Amino acid sequence: MSDSMIIVFVLLAVFVPTAGARFGHLSVISLFVYAQATMAAGTLPALDPALEADVVHASVILWSFGTLVGVSVLYAFTILKSPRTAYDPLVDFAYPKRTTAFWILASIGISTLYYMSVGYLAFVESLQALINDTGEDVAALRLESYAGEKYFFPGYVNQFKNALLPALTIVVLTSAYHFRVSGRAVVGLILAPLTLLFLLGTGQRGAFVIALALAVVTAYFVVPRRVKKYIVRIGIVGILLFFLLTIASGRANRDLEAAPDFGSKLGVLFEQLAFRILGSNQMSSIVGFQYIHEQDIPAGSEWWQAFVGLLPGQPGSDLSNRIFAVLYGSTRGTSPLSLWGSTYHNWGLVGTVLIAALLATIFCRLAASINSTTYGNLVQFVGMAGVTITLGTWIADGPVSVLNKGLVMYALVWLWGSRIARRGQSAVLGGTDSAVGHPRRSMPRE
Repeated sequence: MSDSMIIVFVLLAVFVPTAGARFGHLSVISLFVYAQATMAAGTLPALDPALEADVVHASVILWSFGTLVGVSVLYAFTILKSPRTAYDPLVDFAYPKRTTAFWILASIGISTLYYMSVGYLAFVESLQALINDTGEDVAALRLESYAGEKYFFPGYVNQFKNALLPALTIVVLTSAYHFRVSGRAVVGLILAPLTLLFLLGTGQRGAFVIALALAVVTAYFVVPRRVKKYIVRIGIVGILLFFLLTIASGRANRDLEAAPDFGSKLGVLFEQLAFRILGSNQMSSIVGFQYIHEQDIPAGSEWWQAFVGLLPGQPGSDLSNRIFAVLYGSTRGTSPLSLWGSTYHNWGLVGTVLIAALLATIFCRLAASINSTTYGNLVQFVGMAGVTITLGTWIADGPVSVLNKGLVMYALVWLWGSRIARRGQSAVLGGTDSAVGHPRRSMPRE
């Protein structure tokens, strides 16, 4: 499939200096295109040209990626009015303190109840097993914490634990350090570790990575000229914590034990990181596409079943569990199709191309709207960042996957922040000493 990879690289080379530069490389459309390119880079070389399913899979990837790039470049040079280079908004770093505190406490309470129902935090248990060498089956603990019987409504809990709590933590700490509030270090030492503990509690790394990306994109929107500095710092912290979680969760125990020295062990950890980026989702997508290739289902029925599964007590789609069973012999886990594999399964090749064009148009419009912001509140920008990250990193499964990752919650934070910004802007334009205050200067009073 080397010819297919050449096509992907050519399309990417066209996108980066054109639409990527005009929308911004951390805009929702750019992130989405880069994420799809990453999926393609890990998938296409592993496909077997002798298998019909893999040949069709390659064509689905190329058609969808080509459509994304084509629509994005066309939008950038025909509809987009102002490129990212003109972006320099006034930012109000104030926020409603009592309302924010209420939702932080509510999120902490919901997360605590969730882990109480599980009975443990898999991350803590795995660290104890690692330190004390107890031989605890940390993989089983990790699985039980999100796919066992001792939990309640994990999809709803994740809206608070994985989305709202990290978002509001970023709001509180960014504002506190911006205004140099006394006691900010104490607040940070309490709130940040607690949020991190809840994110890592199940032993899964995805929510933690999304939270780090949320911090980076928030900086990209709020302090665009200093974002490179924050990317480096957050990236280093993120990689170190990723390594810690990989060791503690037992994902690479055999390879780490076999590694003779520190350099070799470090190499194993970087291999795990590379596999997470270029191998894990790609392997699932390849096996999944081979599994569904000759299955004929009513148009959109699997997506509809997944939407029904959002309701309490409804089973939803079990396709990712069946693919997991093909890979590992058990249904106690999920291995989803890629986004385009899922789209093809539900809507066929023509539907895949049309949906790729629709998503490209929506994401271009969303990126252009954000770039046109001239005044905004910190809460608003964090909500924007959440929506951007959730949609921009969408690489697997159908629309329900982005809902489970907090898309609606981030959108609500965005709307809430927009209301705060409108009140603040009216007060600033009117020359009054408002409850929200002047951008970059004062704190709100409630």
